Amino acid sequence: MENKDRSVLIIGAMVSLVGVLVSLMYFNDKPNVVIATNICKEDSLQKVINQLQVDIETIEDGWDNKEKRYEEILFEYEYGLSQLKQYHLESYRDFHRIIGHKERYNIETERENKKRLNHGNSMDLW
Repeated sequence: MENKDRSVLIIGAMVSLVGVLVSLMYFNDKPNVVIATNICKEDSLQKVINQLQVDIETIEDGWDNKEKRYEEILFEYEYGLSQLKQYHLESYRDFHRIIGHKERYNIETERENKKRLNHGNSMDLW
């Protein structure tokens, strides 16, 4: 009888062990974690802010490039005028007569043109 009791006990332990394993495998699902997916307006606003900052930097760089180009053109213009004045005086006078909208060249027209053209310009090659 002792064998019978022992075999019943072993069979019972095995059945309960299988039952525990089956219940752990099938019924121990991890709970679904619900992640709150609130799309913050801050994120979309931050993206807009970042894009606007990039746009501002691009525009400022563009203005810097345009200003540099403008300064280079002014330098070339002034250099050309100084060369005209030194080596081609008649062309220099015609230039001032034309931009002064005059029929004849005179020194007063040249002064007015210089004043008008150098307004706000610190480079004076004349």
